[in-house]
Amino acid sequence: MPTPTEAELLAKPPAERWGDDDAGRRYVEERWSDPRRAARDPRLVAKLLERCDARGDRILDVPCGTGRLRATLERFGTTYVGMDVSPPMLAEARRGGAKRLAAADLTRLPLRDASFGVVVACRILHHLAADELFDAAVRELVRVSSKAVVASFWDRASLPALGRRARGHRAGGRVAHSKRRVRAAFAAAGAEVRTYEHSFRFFSQQTFVLATRA
Repeated sequence: MPTPTEAELLAKPPAERWGDDDAGRRYVEERWSDPRRAARDPRLVAKLLERCDARGDRILDVPCGTGRLRATLERFGTTYVGMDVSPPMLAEARRGGAKRLAAADLTRLPLRDASFGVVVACRILHHLAADELFDAAVRELVRVSSKAVVASFWDRASLPALGRRARGHRAGGRVAHSKRRVRAAFAAAGAEVRTYEHSFRFFSQQTFVLATRA
C-alpha cells in the first residue's frame, strides 16, 4: 500500500477545515487571537534554536501555515523559506509579508539532502496517525536538514492524552505519540533527540523536540 500523502490527509477531517479559501484568515483571527497563546510556540521554538546554535543558518518552516513563526525564525536564520500544502495558508502568509514560499507536501519535499541548516515543523506530527506517514514525515525533516530539526508533537504521557485513552476517545483523527516512539523515528532517520520543551508539562499535550543529525 502506498504511503498516504499530507495532501490526502488534509482532504479528511479535521484538517479539511483549513482547505477552504477563507482558512488562512480564520486560522489567524480565531485560533491565535489570544496574544499569550500566540506567543507560546514562538517562545519555545526560539529556546530550542538557541540550544542548537541556529544563528546564521538557512531555516525551513514546514508546514509554515500562515507564517506565524516567520518573525522568530528570521531573527536566527540568514534565509527563511516556508512550505505548506495548503494554498489558503500560503496566501495568508504572503499577505503577512513572507517572500520565500512554496507549495510542498511534507512527506515528499522537493529539496536536496541537507538543503537547510535547521528545519522547523510545528503542529503537524499529531495529525499523522498512521505509522508510515509519521515515519515518512520525520525522514523528510531529517533528510533536508544539515544540523537539526525542531518539531512539535502531542505527548502520550500528558494528562489529557492519558484521560482520553482511559475514556476510549480519539482526538478527531489526531494522535499522541510517546517520546520513545519519537526517539525511534528520529534515530531511524539518522538523527538523535537532544531535548524536549513542554508547553505546560503534563497538563498540555503540545511538546517540542530538538533532534540533531547523527
